Amino acid sequence: MPRQGIPANNAIIKKLMQASSVGNSQTIARNSFWFSLEMLFSFCAAFFTSVAVARIIGPQRLSYFNYIVWLTNITTTVGTFGLPVTTRKYMAEYLNRGEKEVARAAYLTTLKLQGLIAAGVMLLALTLVLAVGDPSYRAVSILLVIAMPARMIGFIPSQANNADEVLKRNTTPALIGGLLTTLFTVFSLWIGWDLVGVAIAVTLGPIVETTLKLRSVEGWLGSVAPGKISPELRKRMFSYSGQGLALMLLNVVVWDRSDMIFLKAMNSDVKQITFFSIAFNLTERILMLPNAFAGSLAATMMAQFGRGQAKLQELTVNGARYALLLALPLLTGMACISHPLVSLLYGKPYQPLIPALAVIALMAIPKALVAAPTLLLQTTERQGFLILWGCTSGALDVGLDILLTPHYGAVGAGIANGSAQALAAVGIWIYAWRRLELDLRLKEFGRVFLSAAIMAAGVLAINHWIHGYLGMAISIVAGAALWLAALRLTGAFTSADASRFRSAGSSLPAPFRPYWNRVIGLLAPPVAAAAC
Repeated sequence: MPRQGIPANNAIIKKLMQASSVGNSQTIARNSFWFSLEMLFSFCAAFFTSVAVARIIGPQRLSYFNYIVWLTNITTTVGTFGLPVTTRKYMAEYLNRGEKEVARAAYLTTLKLQGLIAAGVMLLALTLVLAVGDPSYRAVSILLVIAMPARMIGFIPSQANNADEVLKRNTTPALIGGLLTTLFTVFSLWIGWDLVGVAIAVTLGPIVETTLKLRSVEGWLGSVAPGKISPELRKRMFSYSGQGLALMLLNVVVWDRSDMIFLKAMNSDVKQITFFSIAFNLTERILMLPNAFAGSLAATMMAQFGRGQAKLQELTVNGARYALLLALPLLTGMACISHPLVSLLYGKPYQPLIPALAVIALMAIPKALVAAPTLLLQTTERQGFLILWGCTSGALDVGLDILLTPHYGAVGAGIANGSAQALAAVGIWIYAWRRLELDLRLKEFGRVFLSAAIMAAGVLAINHWIHGYLGMAISIVAGAALWLAALRLTGAFTSADASRFRSAGSSLPAPFRPYWNRVIGLLAPPVAAAAC
């Protein structure tokens, strides 16, 4: 009798794992849709307003503004002291254990701490602006500093909604805040308020967005009485938050625009800051789509940790490959059309931006690959290695910045930043593979890169024979067609992928499903059953 029961139990377990896989896929797809909608609007709004601002303000004056924006951004991020990721981690864990009272207690604790920290950071920043800031940009700097508390506090309700795996709650506030920022930016430029008007717009949007996100969390969690945080949980949260802060500091060096410090200090051409900043921003906008997927994946992985860790390895490898499928054609394509793209959008004064954009776009590819294993290590509370390896990668970035930025400007900064990202990605993947026994399936990743090479060859050939804006338009259309054809030709998109994506597509809004299934049908042949 026991022997007969074992196959039956195995069959039951297999069905449960299949149901879990389908459920995870549907949750990731649903959250990716809402996060992508938010990112798409943010991309369009930020893209067109940034082009308008760049053309009106010019590369010389825009350099200091971009520098101040970057300083306030990193201060906002680092000043959170790792509390947002701590909120997401432990709220997800306890929500999926059915302990909502503890989850609410974790939310209220981090929200209160974040508010106190935000007030202190704002006061310190205002003091520095008044004491050592450039007087000609003082009003702009003060407005940007005033926006910092709202942005810092807004991270907490955002991650609370992520912990509940309902990213839709963040979408509407983000759209409203982004629309307000965009409209006020355009209005201020139209009436001649210059950079002061832009700074006001950047301040108003986050305040409205954060207010709406706070209300959204109270809507689904406000009726729950706060529980008690045990000493053991408090210790875990404190340790995790401290490691998160260290990672944020390292991310500023390795993954963000710390290279602007060296450009400002070591290169006499101040416009190089503008060129690097614009190229970096465009690349970040391109990465919004895979980042939307990564954000949805993070929510599911944190929740899965609370339900059980069996599926984390599979989620990691599949998540990285799907992020690569989204990011690689976009980054490679932008590098290939950088010349006509910059000429069309920014004009003659921004011609030095062309090589910087091509270099930074190509060297940002590791950033798309590294999100999934990083999330795995964070979910399993193995952040120690991320800190150690981040120090190594940061040292490489600083060393290359010192060597390259004085003579090569934005291009040198792009090479330094991209090299550090590549080193970080390789190290994180090797560590995750060895310690957590990942099945990397390198041949499948290789097919994706081969598909990108086929697409790039076609786009470059078109640009060589057809110049100007017509060539760029044809290149974009032909590049998309070549990418889809190459995925089918190389087998980079498998039948298992098609089955999983069809299953995930069932959770999308009904009007989108036929188009979703048509695209999946083009990429891979239909299959009879869903993959595990």
